Amino acid sequence: MRFKHIIFDCDGTLVDSEPISMRADVELLARFGITISEQEASERFIGKTFEAMLDEMTAEHGTVFPPGLHEVKNARVAELYQTELRTVPGLHNTLEELRRRGITCSVGSNSPKSRVELTLRLMNLGPYFTHVITFEDVKNGKPAPDIFLKAASMSGFDKSECLVIEDSETGVRAARAGELSVAGFVGTHHAPEHHTNVLKNLGTKWVFQHISEVLDLK
Repeated sequence: MRFKHIIFDCDGTLVDSEPISMRADVELLARFGITISEQEASERFIGKTFEAMLDEMTAEHGTVFPPGLHEVKNARVAELYQTELRTVPGLHNTLEELRRRGITCSVGSNSPKSRVELTLRLMNLGPYFTHVITFEDVKNGKPAPDIFLKAASMSGFDKSECLVIEDSETGVRAARAGELSVAGFVGTHHAPEHHTNVLKNLGTKWVFQHISEVLDLK
């Protein structure tokens, strides 16, 4: 592998957490009379920030959401994580092999830092990552490239030596906007073949279904 540093998205890439997050979103929106299925929520909001979702719902339904909902969502997700969160198959072995090869890794996520840190702690992933960058650390979250550019800068390598692993259209757009190489992971997507085409059409050079395939990228 020619890359020296890999920036992993978290939700849907390291862990199969998107269904949990979408369930929490659906539950929360229902409190305000907005009915949406988990599948529709996934198709519309995966990869976006919680605030972006609320902005869309306000524009669509005219609903004015009270402050503090982010904390309500985070608490519900944290509760569900305790019993339902799982890493993607083969992740620990893949990270071990990357470390053996001297390839460093970081996390670049649109989720709140507290949730990402909880994920790493629950799944025993913390030691594999040199830095955790979230939307809270930059001016603009994905699809702006700020998260990935900051992660690349903190890695100590030129961005041409960094690879982004992403599962969402939003994340791929962010990596492309920052002119970083990006690989698409579709192993947690409900329609992987269709999503493969979507990510390739966005300019993703590699798309794979098993996380260990990152070890074979050239």
